Amino acid sequence: MAHYMRFLLNTILLCTITAALHAANKEVGVWEVLEGCRLIPSDLNDGDSFMIQYGENKAIFRLYYVDAPETNAVYADRVRDQARYFSIPEQDVIVSGELASQFTKLFLRGEFTLYTKWEDARGGSKQRYYGLIKKDGNYLSSELVKNGLARIYGMPTKQAWPTGYNPRTFLSRLKNSERIAQRARTGIWAVAGSSKQMAGLNSLGNHTETVAGVQTTTTVSSHNRGSSKTGMVNVNTATAAELETLPGIGPALAQSIIQARPIETIASLVEISGISDKKLAAFQSLIIVVEPPPPANTVDFYLADLENHLNTQVTLSIQSVSSNESVSPETFRSVTLHTASGGESGGSITAFIPDEFYDSFIQFYREPNRELTGLLYDRDGETVFVYQR
Repeated sequence: MAHYMRFLLNTILLCTITAALHAANKEVGVWEVLEGCRLIPSDLNDGDSFMIQYGENKAIFRLYYVDAPETNAVYADRVRDQARYFSIPEQDVIVSGELASQFTKLFLRGEFTLYTKWEDARGGSKQRYYGLIKKDGNYLSSELVKNGLARIYGMPTKQAWPTGYNPRTFLSRLKNSERIAQRARTGIWAVAGSSKQMAGLNSLGNHTETVAGVQTTTTVSSHNRGSSKTGMVNVNTATAAELETLPGIGPALAQSIIQARPIETIASLVEISGISDKKLAAFQSLIIVVEPPPPANTVDFYLADLENHLNTQVTLSIQSVSSNESVSPETFRSVTLHTASGGESGGSITAFIPDEFYDSFIQFYREPNRELTGLLYDRDGETVFVYQR
């Protein structure tokens, strides 16, 4: 009996030491990939936070980038903010939170992969860490937004995770998924009222139709928008209305931000009266202070350094081609080339295609991400692209 008790105590001690060593080895700020994770049933679990088993250990994780509705009214301020974001009654936030929790529970059935840097997620009385979850090629954060069950809010990653995206690309994808969910009235957006997000969608001058198999697109010029081409809000160029779409920013704070320009860093926004560290944390992942460099091999990339690229051969990465009503030179036909690189939009340009190549050109460039080389040319004050014979 004494031998058995010693064995049992040694086993317990070994497990305790192993767990302590793992906790001590958590290197904050360095990505760790945890395979074969499983969800642990817990009253703490909701749409964006949950207890996870990884190996012999367990911990509570909260998703980067997104925030699912609350499942209770403990944090009244957060419930009000979520109700405002989705433009739904506060009592509907709790119901929506239960739907998001159920969605996450179903998504996390079986094993999945967790990416974490062991960054403190704060909130509640128990230790939580930020993380990203991937299963069957899909990210839980993306699926929640795509299904209209979470808002884009909170802590972003600061760099790409292993085999993952850079933060700007991932955030852009989330914004695109949210716009699609809003238009389709998916999830919470099905009962959303006249929220600023919905109003913004309805006012977008972006309408597409198909003409002779070619997409025709009418867009509002990105040069006339205060919002960044990344889908984020540039606090140095955004209008007051655009600033007010940020969580916690009303008319007064929007005007204060405008008056404080130029804003050199995101962190300096806390110097504005009314913007605390907590308030800034709510929208810092949605803003920028300077435009990032355009993606390579795109229209925006060459226009940013037009002096060196005008009247030279350039190569564009073509995302799509649409019809264009511009008057073209004799024996040429005009189209609009829409460019992108690495999943990031890179602007569009009028292009002139020789008549004899037009049909084959349209057919070939139906497939996205194909390259095209031609002349960047000034035609009566407009920069155009010419596909030469």
